[in-house]
Amino acid sequence: MAALEEKISQLHEHEKRIIKFLEKNKIASIDTLAKELKLSKDAVEKAVLWAKIKGYVGVKEHVKEFIELTLEGNAYAQGGLPEKKLLKQVEKNTASIEELKRRVEYFSIAIAWAKRNEWISISDGIVSITPKGKEALFRKTKEEIILSDVLRGEKSFAQQDRPIIDTLVKRGLLKLKQEGKKEVFLTEEGKKIASKIKLLKEISQITPQVLKKGEWKTAILRAYDVKLPTPKIYPAKRHFMMQIIDYIRRIWIELGFKEMTGPILDISFWNFDALFQPQDHPARDLADTFYMAKPEKGRLPSPEIVQAVKATHENGWTCNSKGWQYKWDEEIAKKCILRTHTTILSARTLAKLREDIKDGALPAKYFAVGRVFRNETVDWKHLAEFYQTEGIVVDENANFKHFLFYLKRFFSKLGFSKARFRPAYFPYTELSTEIEVWHPEHKTWLELGGAGIFRTEVVKPLLGKDIPVLAWGPGFDRIVMMNYEIKDIRELYWNDLKQLREVKVWLK
Repeated sequence: MAALEEKISQLHEHEKRIIKFLEKNKIASIDTLAKELKLSKDAVEKAVLWAKIKGYVGVKEHVKEFIELTLEGNAYAQGGLPEKKLLKQVEKNTASIEELKRRVEYFSIAIAWAKRNEWISISDGIVSITPKGKEALFRKTKEEIILSDVLRGEKSFAQQDRPIIDTLVKRGLLKLKQEGKKEVFLTEEGKKIASKIKLLKEISQITPQVLKKGEWKTAILRAYDVKLPTPKIYPAKRHFMMQIIDYIRRIWIELGFKEMTGPILDISFWNFDALFQPQDHPARDLADTFYMAKPEKGRLPSPEIVQAVKATHENGWTCNSKGWQYKWDEEIAKKCILRTHTTILSARTLAKLREDIKDGALPAKYFAVGRVFRNETVDWKHLAEFYQTEGIVVDENANFKHFLFYLKRFFSKLGFSKARFRPAYFPYTELSTEIEVWHPEHKTWLELGGAGIFRTEVVKPLLGKDIPVLAWGPGFDRIVMMNYEIKDIRELYWNDLKQLREVKVWLK
């Protein structure tokens, strides 16, 4: 009994009145309920919906289709179809198309439908009436009958006339409309509580007026059922990739790093040569790199840096190295490309530090988050562009332990407490390592990219002296995909409104 009273207490006043009305009348339309209960139709619709969700009422819907004349259809219903007017012009004598154009209103419509109905024949620009056309002159077509009926106020139509109705709708002479009628009735659950409901004044909101008048002392305060389903509310939020990029940016700033930025379109010198990658390396081929047609080439940096990089490639310069033992070509280094990695920003930053190093610019820590481009075939796991995060630490006292600390701290902030580093090879680092993190939900190790300590052949030509530079450049697309259970990497950059509304906010 107490449970039943609790259910009744959670009903809105409008719901109670509807249930009591249906107890006596068994079934009623929305319009009837609005009229009898002196409520707006919207208020009844809303109350019926909530009562239906709670299981107290059921709703039968009846949809009726009816027809109306358009403006053009109204004109034809009163003045006649254009094709009939054309027939009257050629009833006794043939006529030329040019002559009929002057005499018949809506000529193009008239001749098209007269021809389609086989009422006329056309030969050498002369229009003649056919036997079918003569017959049509002396009787009303079904189209004319329907138009006349609708003009007089008829709205319904027989099912056998449906093909003609559809034709008139396509011609723009009729328009179809639907009228829905809802009938409400009590469910078995509704019948159980109907007799227990008492219609008393109740308060659903405590307003200043209610408090002043003291109405709350005698009125019933309506209870709320917090377990009822509610409409979803989608808060305004940025694209989840932008949320993640901002989050990664905050991590590095909190660790004391400064952000480095640079152009997306750059020259091969910074992307390859400055990183001690030989000019015949396969990664430079068109298969991996986007080369620009315009501008085809750019300007190299200062001659001092260019000469140091050139000598390092050719013979090792003063880096205690043999270099790559080939003839380095300035023209190849000038070629414009879309950057293939964010390490290009580290190379540029080291070159800038060359000038500041005398003023105590070291130690220095920099990071970047940016788009990079690879000439990949786009499919569910490959894109022609993606994001990387880059970092360097330039410090005479830096070592591999510091390197491991920074990366472990970064990934722990992303929610990965376990990280491991496996030996690897990269042209511009030594020591080199592959970064992997343990995904706690999927119970698997994720490979995220490479890292290491820049080789002397990278640091000395750019910085002017050989000191340790810790460097890393992991991607994070795979982390995002697993976090959001995305199977196709292309979905990361779609502007699918349903996905953007429903996807969770990136919180770690």
